[in-house]
Amino acid sequence: PPKANTEVINSKIIESVKVGLLNVLYTNACCLTNKMTELKQLVALNCYDMICVSETHFNDALTSAEVEIPGYTSYRCDRDFKLDRSMNNKMFSDCGGSVIFVHESIEVIEARMGLDSIVVFIECDIGKVAIACVYRSPSLNKKQDKQLLSFLKGIFIDESTSAKFCFGDFNLSHVSWLSGTILEQHSAGNEMVLRQKKYLDLVHELGITWLLTNEITRRRINNSTGTLNESLLDQLLFSDDGLVNEFKIGSHLGKSDHATINVELNLPHPARLEKDKLVKEEQRCWSKVKNEDILKWSQEIDWKFQPTEIENMSVDDIWTVILNNLNLISEKVPLKSLKHNIDINYNTPWVNRSLKRAIRGKNKAWYDFDINPSVYNWNIALEKQCIFEKCESNARIKYEKKVTKDLKYNSRAFFSYLRSRNKVKEVVTNLVKPNGFRTTNDHDTAECFADAFSSVFVEEPQGPLPEACYNNGNVESCNDLVISFSDVYDELKKLDVYKSFGPDKVHPKLLKALADNEEFVRTLTILYDKCAKEAKIPEKWKEAHVIALHKKDSRNNQYNYRPVSLTCILCKIYEKFVRKHILDFVENEITDDQHGFVSKKSCLSNLLETVDNIISLIEEGSPVDLLYL
Repeated sequence: PPKANTEVINSKIIESVKVGLLNVLYTNACCLTNKMTELKQLVALNCYDMICVSETHFNDALTSAEVEIPGYTSYRCDRDFKLDRSMNNKMFSDCGGSVIFVHESIEVIEARMGLDSIVVFIECDIGKVAIACVYRSPSLNKKQDKQLLSFLKGIFIDESTSAKFCFGDFNLSHVSWLSGTILEQHSAGNEMVLRQKKYLDLVHELGITWLLTNEITRRRINNSTGTLNESLLDQLLFSDDGLVNEFKIGSHLGKSDHATINVELNLPHPARLEKDKLVKEEQRCWSKVKNEDILKWSQEIDWKFQPTEIENMSVDDIWTVILNNLNLISEKVPLKSLKHNIDINYNTPWVNRSLKRAIRGKNKAWYDFDINPSVYNWNIALEKQCIFEKCESNARIKYEKKVTKDLKYNSRAFFSYLRSRNKVKEVVTNLVKPNGFRTTNDHDTAECFADAFSSVFVEEPQGPLPEACYNNGNVESCNDLVISFSDVYDELKKLDVYKSFGPDKVHPKLLKALADNEEFVRTLTILYDKCAKEAKIPEKWKEAHVIALHKKDSRNNQYNYRPVSLTCILCKIYEKFVRKHILDFVENEITDDQHGFVSKKSCLSNLLETVDNIISLIEEGSPVDLLYL
């Protein structure tokens, strides 16, 4: 449903010249938890289809919301075993792990876990494809090395897949990928070399192709000697030649000593072709409009109705005239042009110009270091990295202070940010239809929800209630509803300009500003008065935008959701008048024991009154029994 300040006026798709190939980013993060913000910035600037990260250091205490990238589904393999480092006889289990982030436009058929490794299976034009992310710790024992080898072999001998890719940090420091041989002469006494040779033998045995040959993926400064150590530890293994289109070695993620690797796989995907189109949207920018401008525009409109006109017009006719006049004012609100990829640029909310400059400075420093790897350029890159991290931290703190300060006036931004830090927003898909099939698109999902929600409501006939519903006793009749000018004015002034509008697309800021236009308020009072006298409301007010909120259990069952309706704002105001009128009439008939739906009472007041009664009975020495229903 549309939200306040985000009404799309015009949407236009522009053809793109990009080729629909899968774009994958890989890196060894050396603890991804403290680098998630930087990773999100990187994803926002480059729309990747998949992101593979090894050595994440994730654990069970880390929730999915803490490591979420909006628009992506994460598949994690956290380390659940221990490493025995004999030099100090300690067991380590807080390192390792892998994660794959898959864009929501790509459907994952299956995901399997291995030792610090994970593989996902997707459906492409060439068939089923396996993409894995592996981390091989140099501290694995013989049994664990054998288990990882078995996992890798299972991926590449699977005949059900048309293509296999395996990104990872294999830590094969004794392997020369340029020649495909062992650097050192392997011997029975060098167990480390023999273990690494088994991985190389598996690659040759299965005819696996590797991507990197003479590139450098890890650089580390030796603090004791001050020298620069370079190595090729990260690699991409794939099943057949021609599956990789191109690749690029990028800057480091945070202070990790591993570079990022951006690989374009030669795998066409229909969703990618659609995603590479550009969308140009125009939206009303209500935040840039002053109330004085709205009042000035409203004074150019004749809001008055002649008495003879009102008698011959229905409530729908009056509402149509008012709505057309409101639209005339809305059309004068300036438009804000948006041009972006269909897959949204998921920037974190505190991104500003200084932070973007810091990102560009950091990336340039690491690029200069890759061109000329010296200790001097290394220190410059680390300095730029620290500048970026400090700038990002200051921008985030500034944003959090702003949303906290504006909490009293705009709670939407505060709670939206709070939810983003605690809960993963999931897209509703794959609902089970009554015939057993699953929904495959948004239209089928909406129809499935509509059938479920309508089935639980009782359909009542149109018109007055049947005579059987009325009490024939001597009950005082309710007076007619009378709505005054001051009542309408007060309700318009109470409107929250940050709330969402309904199907009529009348913005709350427009209505609140027009509260100072007497002619508009009188016209609106005439409409409400006619609705009360004729017991009718405009047909447009009966429409609503319905949102499905998940309640419990499976997300694939439409009956586990509840509907929330967004109706027209002016209809909500009229409902308040009707509710108040009915409550004023029946308030003398309501017992004092009623706490629900009564003004100045609630479940809390009911509980306090109950506890007070119990204490009084106990003080009197009377027995007290409680019955829970």
